[in-house]
Amino acid sequence: MINFLRYILVTFIYGVNTVSADVDLLYCIELALQDNSEIKKARAEFSAFKELEDQSLANLLPSVGLSISRSKVNQDRSDGVGATLNQEYLMESDAISLRQPVYRPKLFKDLQRTKKEVSSEELLLSKKEDVLKMKVIEAYFRSLRAYAEELLLEKRITLLNEQKRAATKSIEAGRGTVTELAEINAARDKAFADLIRARQNIRLELNELQFYTGLKIKKIKKLNENINNFDVFKKNTITMWEDDAVQNNYELKSKKEKISAAKIALSSEKLNRFPTIDLNIQMARGSSESTFFVDSETNSNSIGLTFFLPLYQGGSVNSKIRQSVSNLDAEVEGLKLQEEDLRKRVQKIYFGMLESIELHDALKSAITSATIELEATKKSTAAGVRKQLDVLVSQQKALSVEREFVEAKLNIIVYWLNLNMLKSNLNRETIKKVNTFLIPS
Repeated sequence: MINFLRYILVTFIYGVNTVSADVDLLYCIELALQDNSEIKKARAEFSAFKELEDQSLANLLPSVGLSISRSKVNQDRSDGVGATLNQEYLMESDAISLRQPVYRPKLFKDLQRTKKEVSSEELLLSKKEDVLKMKVIEAYFRSLRAYAEELLLEKRITLLNEQKRAATKSIEAGRGTVTELAEINAARDKAFADLIRARQNIRLELNELQFYTGLKIKKIKKLNENINNFDVFKKNTITMWEDDAVQNNYELKSKKEKISAAKIALSSEKLNRFPTIDLNIQMARGSSESTFFVDSETNSNSIGLTFFLPLYQGGSVNSKIRQSVSNLDAEVEGLKLQEEDLRKRVQKIYFGMLESIELHDALKSAITSATIELEATKKSTAAGVRKQLDVLVSQQKALSVEREFVEAKLNIIVYWLNLNMLKSNLNRETIKKVNTFLIPS
């Protein structure tokens, strides 16, 4: 975190937008959470939605208003004997009024409902942040795959160069054939083409990370090949993963808050049948003229209660109650559906992780066997028992096993991170554990 704050300070002072050092996964995620436009938009939308809570509270507080009126009056008057009189005067009216709800239970229910809805949206915002984290994680691990592929292809090219030299010597000694050399050259050309594609994939994935973080990243920390123990990922059983997900998942918790809001909304609609009482206070001053009063002025103060009892509203109250009941039923059924879907996803990812762990353990032995087979084939070829094409086949087999081994290792970590996301535990500590599988600085 200290290094991250230092970088932010340097960026602020010097305007640097490129990171030349190898960055880890946690660094990329923190940058994305700070600078990504998608999450900024989500946070701004939540801030706008949260204002509904203050608006609901305002309905319970006093409402004060000031009214000032000035009118110029030109009046012609006549009486029964034919006399006429023209009057021209100013009419003034000033008033300050206060209205305070005294008994409006529906307003309290509306405030409670709004708080639940805001809480639900806040949980969904946390879910959106987790989704962004997973996007960064997937881009980072695609980069790791591309780097691993680059390393394997470079290794393959080195081995093919050795084979090419050996095949050339065999031809000169009269033991080899031009066909073998041609096959090796073709495989070498194919490896060079694949290497170009792998390096292009690295650039593409680093650009993807740039879109999320807002900074140009040149290198990332690669996977530590010496770490091959993943028993810690098998610590929790599938039941534990499911229970934690159902209890802590942001989407489910948000849905539960929506159900609470729907229940409050139902009780709120029933309160539309209840009477309401408001306290009204007013101070007013006015001046005018009339036939009997010239330049008159009045001052009045009033205080009182307003009682309102709804008697008939065309059936709208009953309709809104039925609507609220249906909305509540929909939210409850939606929660059941989401919970079932969450358990299925946990099971699918968990068994995928176990399969990758078992495959990883099996491939460790397979790599040893493939390496022994390759070395034995090389010796047999040097002794003239086998051909260079046999070495080529053994080499392809060994590299294929290594590729599957790296893929299994990366899949284990990604599966584990997905399980943590489903139980809303994709926090800093979880990401720091993943960083331990990368090459340290």
